[in-house]
Amino acid sequence: MAHTHPTFWLGTYTADGDGTGAGIVALTREDAGTLRPSFAHAAQSPSWLAVHPQHPVVYASEEFTGRVLALRSGGDALDAVGDTAVDAGVCHLSVAPDGRALVAANYGTGSVSWIPLRADGRFVGAAHVIEPAPRDPYGFDIDDDTGLASLSAPDAAARDPHAHHSLWLPNGLVVTTDLGFDLVRVWRPTASGLVHLQDVSLPRGVGPRHALWHESGHLHVLTEYSGEVFTLRFDESGALRVLAAVRATADSLENGDTGAEIAIGDRRDRLYAGIRGTNRLSTLEVRGDGTELRAIGDVESGGNWPRHHIVDGTLVHVAHQFSGDVATHRLDERTGIPCTVVGTVETGSATCLARAHVNIDS
Repeated sequence: MAHTHPTFWLGTYTADGDGTGAGIVALTREDAGTLRPSFAHAAQSPSWLAVHPQHPVVYASEEFTGRVLALRSGGDALDAVGDTAVDAGVCHLSVAPDGRALVAANYGTGSVSWIPLRADGRFVGAAHVIEPAPRDPYGFDIDDDTGLASLSAPDAAARDPHAHHSLWLPNGLVVTTDLGFDLVRVWRPTASGLVHLQDVSLPRGVGPRHALWHESGHLHVLTEYSGEVFTLRFDESGALRVLAAVRATADSLENGDTGAEIAIGDRRDRLYAGIRGTNRLSTLEVRGDGTELRAIGDVESGGNWPRHHIVDGTLVHVAHQFSGDVATHRLDERTGIPCTVVGTVETGSATCLARAHVNIDS
């Protein structure tokens, strides 16, 4: 029987993380656009997955063991080819475009880890763990009348660092978010690791979670606690600056709403933000030179607690943690807003989706 290569890998929370998932689940797209599970590989709460850009190697962050796994895809199975210890609460991974290293964000300690890779995608040497900023930084406030930013004094309750995301940029730099310290951090990769260049403070308490790069030259950062999208850009001096902020939803946010994931698809003038709580998928229009965003529509995500989503051509797949499923929506051809739920597949406590590669080097 011919093997069907997975279209996506899905991470799930397992029993050690109070979840119902089986580990890493292989999903195949059906003709209708819905996803179908084909097999699962046992792992302990792999809350984030990343795929090597040249080889069929999948990396998984075991959030509660503090380890990162490397697994090679063989079509109908995943084979372990290595693991390495990083730090507590490892929650996100990103691979260098040239495949030379992984960057891991460690929510539990706030550290960022540099994990060197061999040419075939396997680990080489130990991970280099970079400790978080040594102090609780100042944030800033934005005056509602003038729109000007000013430093805010730290309040009595000190914050804890929570690194949450990393992103490799076209200019060769790496940015990470610190949800606890309200920071966007800028790094320069070197042969031996990351060199810290800059910290950009966001307003205190917004909680920067995930970011994406737009080809207009703007970095868009979704915040978890305030449900906003901040737009940043590098200025002529090479420093990253905050330009604007907008609510991620077309309708108002409600108590308990938190931002989860921000994504872009083939249509580059549309961004999609997941909102947990009221369980919405919001569509934002990119306007003008890319600086201005405007939320143009909210739809029900199709499940409970949309933790992650990925745009797949004219479809968007939404992974729900609490309802344990992936819902597939079709995008309206004219507006780009999700308009129809094509179907839902039960998966266990879903955490993230990653595109699978088909044996590029075999």
